[in-house]
Order: sequence, then structure tokens, then C-alpha cells
Amino acid sequence: MASSKKTKSSESLSSLNSELEQSHSELLQIFELSSIGMAMVSPNGKWINANKHLSEILGYSVKELLSMNFNDITHPEDQAIGTDKIREVLEGKIEQFEIEKRYFHKSGRIIHVAINSSLIRHLDGSPKYFISQTKDITAFKNSLEALRVSEEKLRLLFENAPVGITHFDSNGNITMANQTIADMLGSSVEKILAINTRTNIANNKQREAFEAALNGKIGHFEGEYTSITGGKTSYLKAIYAPLFDKEKKVGGGIGITENITEGKLQEKKLIQSLHEKELLLKEVYHRVKNNLQTIISLINIQINEASNEELIDGMQEIKNRLFAMAKVHEVLCKSETFVSISLTSYITDLLDNLLHPQVKYNLNIATEVTLNVDQTNSLGIIINELITNSIKHNLGHDVIISLNFELMEENKMRLNYLDNGIGITNSKGLISSSLGMNLISLLAEDQLDGRLTLLDDTGFHILLEFEVQH
Repeated sequence: MASSKKTKSSESLSSLNSELEQSHSELLQIFELSSIGMAMVSPNGKWINANKHLSEILGYSVKELLSMNFNDITHPEDQAIGTDKIREVLEGKIEQFEIEKRYFHKSGRIIHVAINSSLIRHLDGSPKYFISQTKDITAFKNSLEALRVSEEKLRLLFENAPVGITHFDSNGNITMANQTIADMLGSSVEKILAINTRTNIANNKQREAFEAALNGKIGHFEGEYTSITGGKTSYLKAIYAPLFDKEKKVGGGIGITENITEGKLQEKKLIQSLHEKELLLKEVYHRVKNNLQTIISLINIQINEASNEELIDGMQEIKNRLFAMAKVHEVLCKSETFVSISLTSYITDLLDNLLHPQVKYNLNIATEVTLNVDQTNSLGIIINELITNSIKHNLGHDVIISLNFELMEENKMRLNYLDNGIGITNSKGLISSSLGMNLISLLAEDQLDGRLTLLDDTGFHILLEFEVQH
């Protein structure tokens, strides 16, 4: 009966993990297939993740972007743009911000981008990463210059633009409006032409954006807007730019407006969904860890009550195996990501649990890597079994155990495990007769899809090689 309950519990957990993996996969697809450049950026400016559209905008592959800081490709004159906004967001003064800056495309040409960023925080309120949306507005910038020098180009752009366009004079009177903006607001061109941006605009943020353009600066507006001429409510994003006369005085301005209602709703759903999935994953790992620790506590009680040394040793080995698995979920609970685990953090914590008065550890990890949950579980149990064997076969002697991890070519991990004990004279016999070595061989070959080699050396020397899976 107990075995049946454990099987059902295991199947239920497996089903839940499968559903979580499916949900996570769907979120990643939404991120990747977005029609706007999207990225996750650390507070210090390093790209954590980027989608294909952002890669196309900048000309760099996603892999190349993840090895860079966004300032690496920022125009020198624009390096300081947005630093004050980032600081205000981190301090909690504002929730999001939008900036414009210039980037160097991989080809060397300069591109202009509009970046909208929001901060995602940990459960404790500390900053985790920024979600940024990047749009290539190079064509828009070039169009502004063309509008100033060519009346015909203005007409063509005005009539055929897929975005709403308005022109206003130096007094704030709207003098031109295309049909797109009229449809966007549920109004008519005639009603829009009767508006003065300084006296008729009720939305304070939009009025300030218009005023910025009239003062020779770029004005930005994004938010929910209800048309004063049509009554239609939409989520709009607009840029208002000044136009200068021959004397370089502001002669008016032009506004470019997009209806981003659908995109904004999808963004909110994506952020909410990501947050919910993170909370759910963290709760799952927390419960698994607690359940395993409960079992470990029960085993400790049995150890304390038992008098049979052979039974005590067996239960101690089982407890150590469970700890190796529990430690995976404990590390995941503390991690910023729920799909990979730091090898250094995990192995260090694992060795701390396997302290023995006659054992000294030499740990060397040449290159920091992350492993997925399954590989970490298998590797933890393998190391636990190797250390248990080293201690068991060298009782009464001081033992030095060396664990050397090295990342080879083609993403292959090599673990050299070596102790200075009495060694193994019959390695084949040991593998065939020892439960621990059979378990090591099974996990190495079947779970890690790796190769295990016993080396004829002083002490006990074993080589484990496997491909790192992320």
C-alpha cells in the first residue's frame, strides 16, 4: 500500500512538472515570437536573454548579445541616456520608463531605437531584471529630416503611413491629421483640426508631451487615452517632435501615434504569467525539499534508535543520497532561475554535508557551469557514493579526496575523482558486487549518458565524462 501511494505521488509530481515545463515553453515562445525586440537585462546593463527580433534589429546573434553589455554598442554621446531613469526605477520612484538612444548595428551603421523598460522584482522586493521592449525607429528619425526638406515626401508619408500623424503649429493648433489617427480616436479629421494642444488636451501627460515638442525637445506619451472628439478609449503610444524653421526656431511639431492596446494587454498577461509560474515553481521545489528533509529526519530517528551497526550504516547511506537530491531543490529555491543550478554552489554545499574527521577535500572547478535538475541529481548521488566508498574502504586512515571538474570542448564535463586510499585491486569485481558502484555506473551511463573509467593509479581514481545539458 505504501509503495502504491509513493508511486501515485511520484506520478502526480511528474505530471505537475510536465505541465510546468509546457507552460514555461509556451512563455518562451511568446517571448521569442514577439513582433517587437524584447530582452531581459540585469540592473548592471548585461543582457540576460533576448529574442530573435532584437537580434535582427541589432544585427548580432542572440548568443553574441548575451556576452555583451548594452553600452558596448551604444553611441558614445548616448552613454548617459536613461541612467537617471534606471536609478529612479530601482529606487521605486517610477515603475517604467522609455528612452531613445543610438546603437551601432553589427555592420557599423547607426540605428535609433526606442526602449521601454519595466523592472521585475524578487518576492522580497529586490531588483531581479528589467524587461525591455526595443523598437527600431531609425526610419522614423530619417523621415523627420525628410519631412523638413521635402513637401512631397511629407505628403506621401502622411497619406500612406500606417500610424497616426498630426502636425501642429507653434501655437499648438493642430493643422494636419491623417485618417489613421482619426480612426484610432474614433473621430474625424475635421474635429481633430479644431483642437489646440495647449488649451483643449485634457490628459496632462499628453499635453506635457506636446509642450516638450513646442519647446524644441522630443515629447513622449504612453497611456490610456480617451478621445475628446470621439470618446473612444485606447492605449496609445506617441512621439512628438519639434519642427524648426530656417532660423532654427520651433515652427511647430509633428506627432506619430500608435495604438498599442493589444500589445499592452499581451505584455501585462506575459509579465503576470511569468510571475505566477515563478511562484508556482518555487513552491513545488520548496515542498519537494521539505518532504525529502522530513524523510531524512525520520531516518535520523531510526538511526538513533537502532543498535545494529550494519543497519545504521545502510540507513546513513540512504540519508546521504536523499540529502544530495534535497540539496538540488534547496538551491533552486534560492536561485534566480528555476531550470539550472550552479555547479560550484551545489558541490560546495554537498561536501559541507559530507564532512568527516578523517577526510579532507580538495575541490577544483576550472570553469563555472550550470546543470539542469536531472543532471545535478544524478551527479550529486554519484559523488555521494564515491565519497562513501572512499571512507568505507579506508576506515582508520586519513583520506584526501580530490574532485577536479573541467569543461572540455563540445560542452563536455570531465570529473576526475581521486583519493589517496588503499585503492582497488579488482575493479571489475567491485563494480559487479558493490551496490554503490553499481548505482554509480547506472547513473553515469543511463542518466548522464556519460562514460565512467576506473584508472589504474595510486589510491582510487575514477574518471567521469558527460555532456552538459542546459
